[in-house]
This record gives sequence, structure tokens and C-alpha cells, in this order.
Amino acid sequence: MRDRHSYPIPSSLRDFWGRASSRERVLVALGSTIVAAVIAWAFILQPALRDIERAERDLRRDRAVLASARVQADEIAGLAKSPTLPQSGDPRGAVERVLAERQLRAAVTALDVSDNRVRLTFAAIPFDALVTAMDALAKTEGLRAVEATLTPRVAPGTVRAELVLAR
Repeated sequence: MRDRHSYPIPSSLRDFWGRASSRERVLVALGSTIVAAVIAWAFILQPALRDIERAERDLRRDRAVLASARVQADEIAGLAKSPTLPQSGDPRGAVERVLAERQLRAAVTALDVSDNRVRLTFAAIPFDALVTAMDALAKTEGLRAVEATLTPRVAPGTVRAELVLAR
């Protein structure tokens, strides 16, 4: 009768183990231990060490991203608390003043005001000049583009711009 905890061992191995001297048994046990250690290193320990390195690298990157996000959140909170700039009651006058300051008034082909919205059309304007003017209108007068159609022109960096501005 076989012991219920024993494992089936091929008879050739049982015979070898039975004939082996104690020195051979020690060498086989030592060799088996070394093979088991190499397998454990290759398939368990080394991947775990790589995962730990990657996790530490990701942690440093994530901490830097978090610090940057906190700085940006503080800046946003500061901007939200900053007092609003005094705005002129006339959006048309504000647009004309900002465009005149940037020497863009001559580039305007249409300027209409209705329902506190300014419809503004440029047949051709350098894109960077348009962005600068829009930034100035937003910062000084609170006028922002609520609709915009920009079409590239033949001249590099120039666009046709149809804008609707509102507060």
C-alpha cells in the first residue's frame, strides 16, 4: 500500500537514488538547489526588481506632475480671485481702441454691434497679430470670441477672420 502523501517517482530515479553514495546524493541535492535558485532568480526575483525600479521611476515622475499641477491650480485660484478689470460700457469703442493701439483698425472690413455682441471681419490679418489683439480684448475688456471662422490666405501666416465677440 502506497502512502497517500508520496509522489510517483519513476523507478529509474528510485534505483539511482538507492545506489548513490552519500556524496552523490549531496551533489544532486546541491545541484537541484542551484537550479531552483537560478529559476527563482530568473522568473521571480529579477522581474520583481525591474518592477520596483519602474515603480520608483514612475513615482518620481508622478510627484513632479503633481507638483506642477498644484502650482497651476494655485495660479488658477489666484486668477479667479483677481479683481476684474474695469470694462467700458461700449464694446464697439473697446474693440476700436484695442485695434487702433495695435494698428489693426485699417485691416477691419466689417465691424457691427448688436445684442452686446461685436461681429468683426478681417479680409487678411497676420495670425499672430490677431491672437495678440484677441488676448488684449480679453484681458482689458473681457471680450472673448464666442464664434470664429479662420480661413488661411495665400500669404504665409495670414488668415481671413470672421469673429463674434461677447462678454
